[in-house]
Amino acid sequence: MSDVHFFTHPAHAWQRRYEALRACFVERLPARVVADRFGYRPGYIRLLKHLFQTGKVDLSEPAPEAKASRRRVTAEVRQKMRSWRERRLSAGDIVELLAQDGIEISVSTVERVLAEEGFTKLPRRTRIKIGLTVTGAEIPPRSEAVSVGELNDTRFECADAGVFLFAPFLAQLEIDKVVRAAGLPGSKVIPAISYLLSFLALKLLGTERYAPCKRPRETEGI
Repeated sequence: MSDVHFFTHPAHAWQRRYEALRACFVERLPARVVADRFGYRPGYIRLLKHLFQTGKVDLSEPAPEAKASRRRVTAEVRQKMRSWRERRLSAGDIVELLAQDGIEISVSTVERVLAEEGFTKLPRRTRIKIGLTVTGAEIPPRSEAVSVGELNDTRFECADAGVFLFAPFLAQLEIDKVVRAAGLPGSKVIPAISYLLSFLALKLLGTERYAPCKRPRETEGI
């Protein structure tokens, strides 16, 4: 491979770390951007920079497997790998966690050890399935629709319960029909009616929202 894809999508772990560090120190890109480009987490990029600056990262291309002895993994590290795989963590996640403990092991070594321990490879999962956003924030559980009849004799504590006093008025307006007729945008996860009701809730609660505004120009002679 001799095109730009070789550098932007490195196939080997050592090269991926090299290109990520180059993007940090040469291109001066933020950790979040570098993490998204090379499939890491921002926290690992910061750790990788620290390890590089302290001379603890080997960026040389490793010898082929047939010409080099396999890295020996201690029983303690094997136990950590088993524990993390039992929690459904991928080989890449395990490499990052070991690196935080100062243990530099390649993804291929982790996969080999897990195979020896009887684990199979995890199917590829999207960030949503893992429960993380692109920036690494946790995704909360999806809400479920509940009818009023299911809440009989149920009590809730809420500082803003007064907003529900507007529910009969919205029902009288048949707001769901208004939303459908207006063709407001929505998604499978958050339908259009939920977007609108969330916006109305902020308005009814009086929650302040900040927006940039221009200062009025001073009038001459005043």
